[in-house]
Amino acid sequence: MKPCEVNAQTHLDAYTHIALFDKKHRFNVGDVVRIITNPVTYLLEDMKGKPILGGFYEQELQKVKYPDVYLVERVLRRKNDKVYVKWWGLNENSWIDKNNIV
Repeated sequence: MKPCEVNAQTHLDAYTHIALFDKKHRFNVGDVVRIITNPVTYLLEDMKGKPILGGFYEQELQKVKYPDVYLVERVLRRKNDKVYVKWWGLNENSWIDKNNIV
């Protein structure tokens, strides 16, 4: 039956002749599916400008309240109003004012 032949009396008959088919699913139950996304990654560099190996996701980074505050691992020497400190996570030691240590 052609679509133009359908009227008020034959619409129920035409509905039964529609070829209904089940769409085949792309994946079956138990298939391993890998969903690829492109999340934003950040490439960082250290204080000397050398790139840090690898990329970091936004969730791995943390905004700091005081970006100029660094952790001191220990004080190595004292001389007048200066102290020689070993920084936490940095390779180089340096002299700083005694008043700058909290």
